[in-house]
Amino acid sequence: MKWKQRLKHAGILTGVFLLAVIIFAYITNRGNDNMTADMGGATYPQVSFSYQGYSLNTLSGYSGSMDIPSMRDTITPIENGKIDLAIEAYENKVTGLKWCVYSLDGTEELLNGEESDPAENVSLEIDPSRLTDREGVLEIVLTTESEEDIYYYTRVTDASGKDILENLNYIQTFHEGALSKDSSAGIESALEPGEESDNSTYQHVTIHSDYDHVTWGNLNPQVEQGERWMIKEINSVSISVEIQFLARCTGEENETDLYQTKEYFRVRHVADSGSTYLLDYDRTMEQIFDPTKQVLSENGVLLGIADSDTPYLVNGDGSVVSFVTANELWNYNKNTDEASLVFSFMSAENTDPRNLVRQHKIWLLEIDDAGNTMFAVYGYMNRGEHEGQVGAAVYYYDIEQNSVEEKVFVAIDQSYAHAENELGKVMYYSADRNVLYTMVGGTLYEYDVEKDWNEAVVEGLEEGQYAVSADGRLVGYQVDGDIDTARTVKVLNLETGKEWEVTCGENECIRPLGFMNDDVVYGVASTSDTGRTVSGEAVVPMYKVEIQDSKGTVKETYQTDGAYVLGISIEDNMITLNRVSKNGEIYTNISPDYITNNTEREESNIYLESYSTELKGTQMRLTYEDGISDKEPKVLKPKQILFENPKEISFESGEKTERYDVYGYGELQDSYESAGEAIRAANEINGVVVSEDQQYIWERGNRDLQYTISGKDDVIENIRSRLSQGEAPVTIMEEVMGESLDLTGCTTEELLYVINQDRPVIAMLDAQNAVILVGYTDESVIYVNVSSGERSSVSYTEMDQMTAGSGSTYIG
Repeated sequence: MKWKQRLKHAGILTGVFLLAVIIFAYITNRGNDNMTADMGGATYPQVSFSYQGYSLNTLSGYSGSMDIPSMRDTITPIENGKIDLAIEAYENKVTGLKWCVYSLDGTEELLNGEESDPAENVSLEIDPSRLTDREGVLEIVLTTESEEDIYYYTRVTDASGKDILENLNYIQTFHEGALSKDSSAGIESALEPGEESDNSTYQHVTIHSDYDHVTWGNLNPQVEQGERWMIKEINSVSISVEIQFLARCTGEENETDLYQTKEYFRVRHVADSGSTYLLDYDRTMEQIFDPTKQVLSENGVLLGIADSDTPYLVNGDGSVVSFVTANELWNYNKNTDEASLVFSFMSAENTDPRNLVRQHKIWLLEIDDAGNTMFAVYGYMNRGEHEGQVGAAVYYYDIEQNSVEEKVFVAIDQSYAHAENELGKVMYYSADRNVLYTMVGGTLYEYDVEKDWNEAVVEGLEEGQYAVSADGRLVGYQVDGDIDTARTVKVLNLETGKEWEVTCGENECIRPLGFMNDDVVYGVASTSDTGRTVSGEAVVPMYKVEIQDSKGTVKETYQTDGAYVLGISIEDNMITLNRVSKNGEIYTNISPDYITNNTEREESNIYLESYSTELKGTQMRLTYEDGISDKEPKVLKPKQILFENPKEISFESGEKTERYDVYGYGELQDSYESAGEAIRAANEINGVVVSEDQQYIWERGNRDLQYTISGKDDVIENIRSRLSQGEAPVTIMEEVMGESLDLTGCTTEELLYVINQDRPVIAMLDAQNAVILVGYTDESVIYVNVSSGERSSVSYTEMDQMTAGSGSTYIG
């Protein structure tokens, strides 16, 4: 009977233990109902378009209507007054389709239509003559059986006279010829090999690379899961196309490796000669990390052909590293020999094309001593809880629990590119305090996740009134005035919530300029130095620039007699000072100066290093200084913690500030306050510049070879007369032409596009004298002499020399 009693006691103890576990779980999870699960597959339909046998511009769906001007990704040609689209419904039943064509700025509805119970293939009747500009934005809304509306966007333009088919055929021949190393594809003769490429890597190949690298060397690429062709730009001269695909290539440590690949073409067809020319070519590839194969060596973690700036964070003792490669976040723990796929929209089989859409970016925020990692995902959400939304999701990876928890999602109604540009300025999450900081529309918000409330830390900030450290942890901003009057800069540590202030004297203003490691860089200006640039723009330049630490110690001061600073740029440990000199009340650009910082960052025993092999060229490795002994890690896939009520917030965007967006290589590269700065940046990448309402400011190559403004003699004479009377050029352009563009710093050749749009340009020779550019030939620019009204011409180089005395000041 004793054994029966023991069994009874054991049963009671087991029951008590299980009850305690249940009660404990209930208490700890009460009010926070959650479970762990996989992300789940994509569910939305996709829409694509056909043109002359090509399937183009596969669009992903959005869960709500988006900001029209920001939806500048693809452009679809209208052929003979219609666009043919295909609906890939997947598991959905599409019950309705509505469409509307808007003006580029989204303010005007130009055309619309609808169909009930649409078939898989639908033709939209779109009259291109109804477009108010050369392009419009097409919005398609699909309604599913569950009565959910899903939105799709592409720009549209008339195909006639654009030689689109000939250009697409050329791209296909080149693309397939490069993959198969076909010597008859005309690839070698189309390239422009030069010093711009050192031909050491397959990760980034351009039109300047050699034939062997453009044709993949001995990698023997094979396309998997098809290709995505997307037209990015169409104008009267050229078209730009991006092709995305997965390529399976011959490996070294492994038999084969898989790569995410993006190929960009800009081509031009000349109908008169029947010839097509390659204007630009750019290909990137990034190896998909696969720890089921050999990815560890005695030296470290092998990333293979990967970006030389691969983002990574290392924990305190150098045993754990989190890194982002091929749009996936991985974590490797040397102590436990575990590799964890922390975040990826791709599925293991890569069979669903919806998972392969690359309109997001993973940003590493912080890693603690244990290896727990905070990160953010910006952009379009391919699948999961926020499928079809755009924004920034902040996640916490718990290395011990092997789980990923979403802390908060910030929604935005703009495109992926603008979401990164908008939210990426300030996005920081303090894990210790459970607080998110983000900036939207010039307002810095603090959001307490646990208490579910937010407040504005500071509002109404414009460009130039704040600066952010490279790691996003420190923000400096003006608190008591505008950019030219504020006397205090507050520096906020977003991790700790602590802050300190930097002030200046009376009749001065102080501006935050950036950070060197943990030290704030700021400039001080005197209101007595208020003046204007050669173009007539009012400025208050800074007479000194200082670097100060959090204890208030000034570590360095830059101050030079006769020189003032308008702005700075910081790269690595060097500050570049953009300087001007003063002549009366006029400031003229002079050569830049530099400040170097000898403070070195603390080095870790894990570091990113390149190495090279004969087959794969330059490759990247996360090197462990003390090496790795085990080369077969355990592979983990963390579960997502799903909450019953996930935290989702959105903020008012505020008023749009004037900006100029530069698009190149198929995507938004950057935004600038100055049109001239934007044009110079676009020229470097053969791109385009558009205003915030999507009006074209500048395009590379899309102009006549010769042109003279005609029919505007009265306008030009008005500008000449007012210049001769000493009026400010900026004021003249705003009143005569409706607006002014600061084109300072551009070369004469870069300004020809502006002139080709029937827009005269004022070229300042010095602080007082100017000429008006009104035309050009293939070698010279035509200008009007302000004093005499006579027309003359000089070479582009001579005009550049003529305006050197004004710091290359142009106003358009």
